[in-house]
Amino acid sequence: MAKNFGRENVPLSRFGVLVAQLESIVASAAHKPPDPLLCFDLLSDLISAIEEDPKIPTFQESILLWQRKCEDTLYSLLVLGARRPVRHLASVAMAKIISKGDGISIYSRASSLQGFLSDGKKSEAQKVSGAAQCLGEFYRYFGRRIVSGLLETTNIVVKLLKFSEDFVRQEALHMLRNALEGSGGSANSAACSEALRAITRIGVVDKSFTVRIAAARCLKAFANIGGPGIGLGELENCLSLCVKVLMLSCSLMFTNF
Repeated sequence: MAKNFGRENVPLSRFGVLVAQLESIVASAAHKPPDPLLCFDLLSDLISAIEEDPKIPTFQESILLWQRKCEDTLYSLLVLGARRPVRHLASVAMAKIISKGDGISIYSRASSLQGFLSDGKKSEAQKVSGAAQCLGEFYRYFGRRIVSGLLETTNIVVKLLKFSEDFVRQEALHMLRNALEGSGGSANSAACSEALRAITRIGVVDKSFTVRIAAARCLKAFANIGGPGIGLGELENCLSLCVKVLMLSCSLMFTNF
């Protein structure tokens, strides 16, 4: 006889209780903005519950019962415009619940995030940053499984690098670094070439120092995965950029001395 995963047959686990609490907060967001401290505490507890509950025999039943609701709630929290500490925990929780439960949803969730970012407006900087952070976390956990989306993700990064907010541009490059490292060098050459072009032509010349650092980390990620798609011309360009960065760093160091 097939198991019935109806709500009455599965004990309400700690995981389920936390999902229900977060769901209530999101449902009330139109009338009362989510409390960042409360969300931070609940998300921290949720991540702990995801990591601890596999020791409990009913964990798989609990996952099957609550996973979709958990994903929906976390996604809603991210696109509501949560601040960075909250959206970081929400992104980690989303990746962990998919890795512990039914992994097939990674494809639809990644596609939804890409769609949201493609349509994102410049007036929605916090919301866009939340979606970018979550997609970056997906690449960190499931990079090789969603590597086919790297070209589209790179095009999204180029769009986000046009935002006026430094934190959006920085988050876009963090997402790209996670995508490159998560792919492990298995992305097609077109995606890698576009990623390198975004980094060297836009990221490393950004007016913000923190964004330029994020771009430099993307270059390091390229090196770590073997520099796919980098020809001699691109390599010389990268070397030239590295020399310029070193010269600028030395100049700043002596200026501050």
